[in-house]
Amino acid sequence: MPRVGMEFNTLEDGIQFYRIYAIACGFDIRKSSQRRFRDQIIRTKHIVCHREGFGESKKMIKLVNTEADEMCKGKSDNNKGNSDNKKERVTTIRRFGCTAMIKLMFQSGKYVICQFREGHNHLLVLVKNREFQKISRNLTLYHKQTIINHSKINIGASKTYRICKKVANGYENVGASLLDFKNFKREVKLFIGDADAEMFINNLEKLVHSKKGFQYAYHVDEGRNLSRVFWTDAYGKSAYLTFGDGVSFDPTYGTNKYCMIFTPFTSIDNHKKSVTFACALLSNEDEESFVWVITEFGLDDNRWLSTMFDIKEYWIPAYFRDMSMGNIMRTTQRSESENSFFKKFENNYGTLVEFWLRYESAMDQQRHTHKRLEMESNNSVPKTITPLNLESHALTVYTHEVFYEIQEEIKSSMCGCGIVGYSRSASLEMTAIEDSQRSKTFAVQYNALTSDVLCTCKLFERRVIICRHIFWVFSNKLLKIIPEKYILTRWSKNALRRPIYDLNGNIIENYDAADESQLEMSKVWSEFYNVISVVAKKEADVLRDLQRVLRELKDTVEPAKEKMSKRQEMEMLIGCSTPDEVRLLPPRHSKNKGSGKRIVTSKNKAIEKAKKPKRRCGNCKRMAYHDSRNCPEPFAKHPPEEDESSDSEHVDYQSV
Repeated sequence: MPRVGMEFNTLEDGIQFYRIYAIACGFDIRKSSQRRFRDQIIRTKHIVCHREGFGESKKMIKLVNTEADEMCKGKSDNNKGNSDNKKERVTTIRRFGCTAMIKLMFQSGKYVICQFREGHNHLLVLVKNREFQKISRNLTLYHKQTIINHSKINIGASKTYRICKKVANGYENVGASLLDFKNFKREVKLFIGDADAEMFINNLEKLVHSKKGFQYAYHVDEGRNLSRVFWTDAYGKSAYLTFGDGVSFDPTYGTNKYCMIFTPFTSIDNHKKSVTFACALLSNEDEESFVWVITEFGLDDNRWLSTMFDIKEYWIPAYFRDMSMGNIMRTTQRSESENSFFKKFENNYGTLVEFWLRYESAMDQQRHTHKRLEMESNNSVPKTITPLNLESHALTVYTHEVFYEIQEEIKSSMCGCGIVGYSRSASLEMTAIEDSQRSKTFAVQYNALTSDVLCTCKLFERRVIICRHIFWVFSNKLLKIIPEKYILTRWSKNALRRPIYDLNGNIIENYDAADESQLEMSKVWSEFYNVISVVAKKEADVLRDLQRVLRELKDTVEPAKEKMSKRQEMEMLIGCSTPDEVRLLPPRHSKNKGSGKRIVTSKNKAIEKAKKPKRRCGNCKRMAYHDSRNCPEPFAKHPPEEDESSDSEHVDYQSV
């Protein structure tokens, strides 16, 4: 309990002491007036009860605007969205003139309690309700880090709060309210503010120096607003060298609050999964923006792409029948699948800084899935279903996902294909094979000298997968292994083992290595949870001892004088610093999806309404353009109409 004359080394120590006392008693406190010396050292400081002073009552007020009411009568009566009443926010009185307080004064290098008032003129909060006190709620660094981490995978504040409730084993143990969680997310957006584009580009610049092989480019419009961004990394370059025989890019919307178009460059990896080479953000969906993106990606001099664009009026699947496109050009399914994948992480109200945090999470998941499938392909063996050596050889070459397709073709070559014709000219052999599943006949040309083979079904040319008709010829020739020329690296288990070079021609090593500090941090968290799981089964005294040890460790690692400021804490959480001067402005709000609708004037509304016939309203009994369900008049209970033919005198039927 405070008493006059108590001394504290710092002002914060004195305030913290009174805060602990307030929590134990059941009231909130707030900092009040203060005075300073000429050297700006605080001389006196008042800490008062949160109910000190007096507040004005703000009740629900309905403001009726008569002029607006008259104007509304001339508008459409069936518009349910219009309301004549304006409501103010409902608030309550929280100050009752309580005089409880302490006054701290600076004396001889310390702060001393020179005045203490104990009595309150209001009820104190009960113990069972003290979790709702503002003084009992404290959004710790753990809470803030949890909110940021969950935001990276597009989990909002409400769901994060419920997750923390499960971890803390009850809402009363969370230590903060749902409103505190939402307010922190709002503070993050306010902290980023107009420096959003500058911080986003600074993030990319930092990755150039910290992540080997990372590159980016951006464009600014005449108003210094960010308009285009393009980026890629060493992993994307490595994947492009292997899987870049077919590239698909399709803009997607709703990934940031500026409505910038997100354009990922996508293909299929050796596990039949989407792989991202590079990405771009565009403010405008115009020719100039896409030319800029294609130029940055290095496709501006692509001869085939230029030819296909020149004949874009005649785009049909037949033009791509002989192209090795990895099955991505048959439909837009691959691009739509990639867009759907990113939509799970992004939303249409996030900043660019938040977009980047979620983008990194999406890339981590995509590349983690690839590593897992690589491990499964190299450490497990699928079952064979035929006695052919070709199938056993394919088992050692292809990944599981591709092998299953090859296996199906080999099986169909044995069970569903048969020869219906054969001819030979020198070293060329022509075999006509009937496919019972397709009810068609395909011709296979085989060169006995070079082992070259062609099939009229064009499956290998389109999907780089050997068809069943070619496998029929291979098995008839008693081949034990698949010719090397028909084993493409893009489908093999060792697809991503090519070296990657930087701009100077040097090999980039360990470009996908994880950050060492992050690895150590994950180990610390793992050890911490292991200790918690062991101590949770012990007595309460052991848990209190653990809390004491953790507090001592925290004081050792973070002395009181070295605590982070609010700005430093926020920069640490979001992973980027705020610039001292904003030179690059955020993007202008884009409007690319659809042509929009013209704002309909009141005159046009009246003309359209006049074309409709009027009908009698069951409520106001007038001929109008509304009915009793959307009548603007208050609902009136009309008395039942009496029958004119009935006798005016009341007849008591019970007495008859």
